[in-house]
Amino acid sequence: MPIVYLQPSDLSAVQAERVLAFLNAATSADQLARDIEFPREPDIGVRLGQRLLDARAALGGSFTDILQVRAVRLIGPERFTEICVAALGLDPARWVELFYGGEPFATPTETGLVLTLALHPQDAWLGEPRTLRLQVNDHGGTPRAGVAVTVQTSIGRLVYLYGFQRIEGQAVTVLTGGDGSAELELLTPPSEPLTENQQAALETALGGLDAQAAHPLALEAGLRAMADTYLRDRSYSLRSAVDLYVRDAHGAAIDTISRARWKLAWPVDSGLIQADVLDAEDRGTSLARAVRTATWIDWVEPWVSFLADVLEGEAPLEQDLAARTQGGDGVVLDDLLNLAQTHLAGRAGRTAEWVGKRQVEAAVDRFLGSAADTLPATARDAVVTQLGAAAAGIGPRTLGSYTLNAATRQDLGSRIDTVADLNLTEFERIGVLAREVEARASTVDTQLRQVQALAQAVNQDRLAVDTRIDGFDTRYASFDTRYASFDTRYADFDNRYTLLDSQLNQFDLRYGQFSSELSRFNTDLARFDQNRLALDTRIDRVDTSLQNVVSVNNLRLTRG
Repeated sequence: MPIVYLQPSDLSAVQAERVLAFLNAATSADQLARDIEFPREPDIGVRLGQRLLDARAALGGSFTDILQVRAVRLIGPERFTEICVAALGLDPARWVELFYGGEPFATPTETGLVLTLALHPQDAWLGEPRTLRLQVNDHGGTPRAGVAVTVQTSIGRLVYLYGFQRIEGQAVTVLTGGDGSAELELLTPPSEPLTENQQAALETALGGLDAQAAHPLALEAGLRAMADTYLRDRSYSLRSAVDLYVRDAHGAAIDTISRARWKLAWPVDSGLIQADVLDAEDRGTSLARAVRTATWIDWVEPWVSFLADVLEGEAPLEQDLAARTQGGDGVVLDDLLNLAQTHLAGRAGRTAEWVGKRQVEAAVDRFLGSAADTLPATARDAVVTQLGAAAAGIGPRTLGSYTLNAATRQDLGSRIDTVADLNLTEFERIGVLAREVEARASTVDTQLRQVQALAQAVNQDRLAVDTRIDGFDTRYASFDTRYASFDTRYADFDNRYTLLDSQLNQFDLRYGQFSSELSRFNTDLARFDQNRLALDTRIDRVDTSLQNVVSVNNLRLTRG
């Protein structure tokens, strides 16, 4: 064993408690001799183990202070060190490195910890919660409870439930439980948080997809089924959750040039998760660290590609546009716009609307490039010049700017015709109304000036109120300081009052004892007085008897 010995002062409070728990849990001297053993070193033996048990019994059945262990006879520095190394679960061949961090004269630290990090499930879809499990043991395999572990992630958010408190963020600190473990949830929410119903609906939909699929085409049936579910009227929670993820990936999912490429490979989002056990003095030193890479399969873009196929149906929109132009009437543009609007109408969900509008614009562009030449000359110019711009404003419930412009032209023409039919009398009546408006405007100006004067007065009152508030804040700060001083003095008075009350109780007790003793003294004094009176009486009698005897003797002497 190296000539480096531990003293009780070298142990931290946690380490000292572990040593005491190790010795207090021992049931026999043989067990201690077996557990505290160093290779090629003289162990403590059964006799010294029994001496430890005897000392423990003499202390009431357990050691309560690490100094009690060191004070046991024949437990010198070497044996004390062996006991501590065995109790802390350190490797006997490397205990100096583990306890002192590699330097025998360095400050002892809480070392020898092993931190492991596990992620479940291994493969998950974007939006599915994953469980992050931490385990802290020492090098001997003993779980360490109450260890603070700081966890941080580069993607998503961590959620830690501590009692009734929910702690959420990209970096959180957790405490290990009695088994040395702690659990967190790792979420990848969209930019707008999901409700519980939305999260549950999304997890249910993604739970039916195999995360082990090599490419999106292998899950074509499942993704199409998810698109059908999305389009149902009752799938509001799923639809709103999916729309949030699609909105965040709008450029890649909706405005993509080659939609088919998303069906060939899964996009993957990955992030780094790091967990550290920091020293108790918060110096930023990591006592143990675990790092893990987490990946999520991004289902958004492939799903939008299959949703586009479902919305497209068997008959592409440009074919319907080409078929509609065969009529050759003069309202071809209106027919084409109505057909495009019908293609969007009734589609539930923002994603379906976004995809549908892109399909309409693409179909109109292809129609203008291939089938517009088949239109009659009278309709071709209007279609070519107006259809593209009008189609860009079409929505599920409106024909957009084209319909608005047409309605505006009709309304403007109607108003022009109405104005043309007005006679001079109506113009004069309009003049009278204009003069009345001017008079009312003058009245309004006067009232406005009055309101401005009132507003200025209100501002002055507000400034006065602000001044009073500032004065109140100053006085309140002074009161707060005085109240703190009063609170301190009151606490001191309370302590003194408690001490006075205790002393008063002791005085009452002693006064009761004094009263009892005084009563006994008075009784004894009365008895003494009675005895004294009796003695005085007896003395008087003796004096009288002596006087009589003296008188008789004197008489006899005189006669003789």
